[in-house]
Amino acid sequence: GKVRESQRIFAAALPQAEVLCVADLPSALRNNYVAEESGQTYAQNALIKAHALARLVDGLILADAKTASVPATALIHPWILAEDSGFEVDALGGAPGVYSARYAADDKTRCAKILDSIRGLPAARRTARFIACVALVECGKNPVYFLGRKEGFVAEAARGNAGFGYDPIFLPELGGATWAETGAEVKNADSHRSRALDLVIQYLAGVVAGVPSGLQSARQPPH
Repeated sequence: GKVRESQRIFAAALPQAEVLCVADLPSALRNNYVAEESGQTYAQNALIKAHALARLVDGLILADAKTASVPATALIHPWILAEDSGFEVDALGGAPGVYSARYAADDKTRCAKILDSIRGLPAARRTARFIACVALVECGKNPVYFLGRKEGFVAEAARGNAGFGYDPIFLPELGGATWAETGAEVKNADSHRSRALDLVIQYLAGVVAGVPSGLQSARQPPH
């Protein structure tokens, strides 16, 4: 789900970029990908995943670049992007947070666990948010982090069949539709992940164009 969303976001804002993932690697490399998410923060987990992937693909991309039709200099310093995200429910003290993917056995069970834990709470106390942290690693340089967040509420019941994760129980606005009801186009227009990746895309475009970093998204609200 994250890969599909990221590819759609990049395709709309930076169509010349090709977004590949672990599944696109040759099986010999793919089977060696190991990233134990032992961090206590989103940033730590994102960097763990970025370093695990960088160890596998740096040599592969460099080797391909020497024989590709594009100049080798265009690919000699690949960017590795990794993301860690979570769903935070205020009434649960911020849980599940960094443990969102490990909160229960599958998406349906995870959503049900949250709904059961806050059942009966009034709407005003069902505040929650999605957080996304992207770690961008370029060969030989320190990582750069990009943060996106989307505030909202927990619905009283799971609704909708689109999306993944906690989308069926997340309401961007009280009385509105869940992300699983609105679908990818609405969600990607202003999600935690799109906010973070919007900043990534502007950063990458600025680096390629030689523009100083520190760009701020025009579409990202201050919260």
